[in-house]
Amino acid sequence: MKPNFYVTKHLELKKLFSERDNDWRMGGMVYQVFVDRFAPSLNLEQKKHLYQTPRTLQDWNTLPSAGKRDSSTLYYTHELAFWGGDLQSLMSKMNYIQSWGFTTLYLNPIFEALTNHKYDTYDYENVSKEYGNLDDLKACITLVHQSKMKIMLDGVFNHMAIGSAKFQDALTSNQSPYREWFEFDRTFNNGYRIWAGVPSLPELNLKNPAVRDYLFNSPSSIVQRYLKLGIDGWRLDTAIELGYEYLYELTESAHQAKQSSVVIGELLQFPQGWNPAMDGVMQLALRDLILGYVEQTISGSLMGRHVQQWIDQTGIDTMLKSWIVLENHDQWRIASRLENKGQYHLAKTLQFTLPGTVNLYQGEECGMEGKGDPYNRAPMRWDLVNDHNPFIQLHRQWTQLRLQERALRIGNFQVLNTQELLAFVRYTDQVKETLLIVINATDHDIEETLVIPLGILKSHLTWTNLLDSKTVIKSDNAFLRVRIKPQSSLLLKPVLNTVDGYSPYKNIL
Repeated sequence: MKPNFYVTKHLELKKLFSERDNDWRMGGMVYQVFVDRFAPSLNLEQKKHLYQTPRTLQDWNTLPSAGKRDSSTLYYTHELAFWGGDLQSLMSKMNYIQSWGFTTLYLNPIFEALTNHKYDTYDYENVSKEYGNLDDLKACITLVHQSKMKIMLDGVFNHMAIGSAKFQDALTSNQSPYREWFEFDRTFNNGYRIWAGVPSLPELNLKNPAVRDYLFNSPSSIVQRYLKLGIDGWRLDTAIELGYEYLYELTESAHQAKQSSVVIGELLQFPQGWNPAMDGVMQLALRDLILGYVEQTISGSLMGRHVQQWIDQTGIDTMLKSWIVLENHDQWRIASRLENKGQYHLAKTLQFTLPGTVNLYQGEECGMEGKGDPYNRAPMRWDLVNDHNPFIQLHRQWTQLRLQERALRIGNFQVLNTQELLAFVRYTDQVKETLLIVINATDHDIEETLVIPLGILKSHLTWTNLLDSKTVIKSDNAFLRVRIKPQSSLLLKPVLNTVDGYSPYKNIL
């Protein structure tokens, strides 16, 4: 008998969504921790000697402030200001992280470096002493896995630090085995190539096979070594600067060490074309798109077309792995950027309902503020962590909805045609999991008739708004008439209750 087309199609869909369900890299929630600033050290007195000049040690309640360039180190003084957090203090707060339902813990760089941010790597093979040691990292990995989460490290493979032993050896000797790890030329202002005009960060020469073998292209490489130690993936700093070819080598190497690992690259550009060079990207361009929409520089209908293009050209599976970021250690805190409460709420609606993996930066969940570096790197405000904080309440609602609604995690995406509103559906192989998101970013009421582009849905359907559990809207065949207030959103789910045992879907799904 010839296979039934519709049965085959449905089985293919079930298989697709089952595979997404079982892929931890898709549609999860990531919590980003800046180790020095997350939790006060439990043994600060015993390690104060690690913060001697040119470093400084600050009181936990002191806010960061912009410093001056230190001529002896070539760093800014605020880069050398520490608050004393470490891996042990991070582990003491694991119950807090786990309570949110995060699926992944992502750590800013932790390898040996002079600065607090650690993007100036001295030694990839060791944890920076003020954070702990490799045993502490192993203990952290174990605790994260026991908490049913994954853990990712930050890979800074484009440049090292001026004070690193490898660079200093290359700088002082033409015969150094590391001489070809960097590029020396009298035409460069400093005599060697630096990253983005920063004299303390000499760039690595990735064209040298020995450098690639050391970093990612061999079984003993840094990338493979830490995956074998137990981490689950890498977030790559300045990923675009590594280029397609070398990123592909890195990602392939990571998958060889751990097939289920993930490589996510920092990217400020349109994400199309970067898979399979990476599994996904940290979507800073999408952040700009979200902000443009909620701040009304982009209309709802144009926003919908942009996002649909984003997904069509990037691929839904790549999008589901990619991180949706509103703030991090480099960007303004979103509570400072969007002081308008309505705009803030809409940005959060998009962060949690668009296809992707949600990425929250420590303190984002409690409404911490900060207008750029170094103010956005203030130590965690534990005094704000309480159930009365409206930011906590909002993020609790969204993280619970994200865990509860399968379509938000792994669902497909379809934008609706609109005039002013932004509207889209997230859907799976199950009708009951369908969600319709409608957003009005303007400062006036909007009433529109939407066409729901899902032929499987019953006519005269009732929808309930999951954001308040009160609003009920009825659709008429394929049409849904909505009236929505300024700077507000609806998260609509179909009500599929049976009536005396009757269901119109009994022979469909």
